[in-house]
Amino acid sequence: MSKWRAESIYLKRYAGSGAFNTLIGFSIIFALMWAGVSPFVANIAGYAVGFVFGFILSKKIVFRSNGGFVMESVRYLVAFFVAFFLNFVVLHALMKWPNFPVVLAQLVAAGCYTVSMYCLTRFFVFSSSLSPKGANDKADH
Repeated sequence: MSKWRAESIYLKRYAGSGAFNTLIGFSIIFALMWAGVSPFVANIAGYAVGFVFGFILSKKIVFRSNGGFVMESVRYLVAFFVAFFLNFVVLHALMKWPNFPVVLAQLVAAGCYTVSMYCLTRFFVFSSSLSPKGANDKADH
């Protein structure tokens, strides 16, 4: 299987698990904002819940890693903080623009988080411990 084909399978799995995780995270973010909570606090709450779901989905479904739970958990935590910091910087910058829609700011910040988190999980968190079959599992064809 070509490297591009294998990568496309990881990306499809990441997109599928990410859609589920995004639904949960944004439900929390927007529910809290609707309840009057600051967009920044709502963002932190949504991503905190997404952290737990994201790790489990990435390890078991996206990358099907056979690596050690503790080591990958620590790496995932580092990756999460790097990606979340980028998300928060983007959100903060957009919120400083006069009349910039808060919902659009949340979506742009989430896009930055998503791209950076994929790269970090793929090449830092799970890269050395992917199952030998990895992206080549029959269920994905």
